[in-house]
Amino acid sequence: MATDIFDSHKEPDEYFLPLTQERYCQFYSLEMADFHDDLPFYQERIKATERVLELGCGSGRLCRLLAATGADIVGIDLSLSMLRLARLNTRPTTGKTSYLCMDMTALAFRQCFDTVIIPYHTLNLLVSEEQIKKALAQVKTVLKHEGRLLLQLFIPDQTTLDLGEKKLFQFQIFEQPDTTKIIKEIRRGYARGQLTLEERYRVRPGRQSGRAKEDLSHTLHLAAFPLQKWQALLSEAGLTIRQQFGGYALAPFVPGKDTCLFIDAAHR
Repeated sequence: MATDIFDSHKEPDEYFLPLTQERYCQFYSLEMADFHDDLPFYQERIKATERVLELGCGSGRLCRLLAATGADIVGIDLSLSMLRLARLNTRPTTGKTSYLCMDMTALAFRQCFDTVIIPYHTLNLLVSEEQIKKALAQVKTVLKHEGRLLLQLFIPDQTTLDLGEKKLFQFQIFEQPDTTKIIKEIRRGYARGQLTLEERYRVRPGRQSGRAKEDLSHTLHLAAFPLQKWQALLSEAGLTIRQQFGGYALAPFVPGKDTCLFIDAAHR
């Protein structure tokens, strides 16, 4: 992914249609289809006999991978479009998978789980400290005693903290078999503990496709708290951090450098 930083300035007027849930699911699946970098963190800590709950399961990517190891997985998400995609992609495995439409701040289960996972910065999407506290409190209610919470968080690095009025620009290009190109642009901004992501998708069909080009966009907001804040929130929720790692290589976390934090916490 290419990256650049630029000062605030007046850009030429461009018109982007709102990105629908259906189209976002398609782009998400395209981008994440071959992504497995986070899998070892979860595989090494989940036993085949465990009952696992994934919060924010999206298209079911991790559910499918973990069920293949024998674990029984329940995935929840608020997006019906994502859940439909997850169910369409379900395939026979040694473990069981099921999907439910549910809010992670209002869980409703009669049985407890051995492990709860919150992957790929999903908890950051709650943005407010109050909502995050609600979600973590719910996690504790559905975890067995000494059960574990496995999560991945976004932590702002020094480059993000120093942005000020500037924006961080990144882009990727995805090429389809029919020669269609999808150009994904991300504009990142940071202010007062919140990261703003404007994601733009420029779809440029191949000459023989007969389809018109599309320009679509949506904006996401993420809680961008420092490591110490997350540690305090987990402790307040009655969860004890056993291990923490920086990046997909699972090396020691380096404040100011790493933006990806993996945490292994236990119900105490």
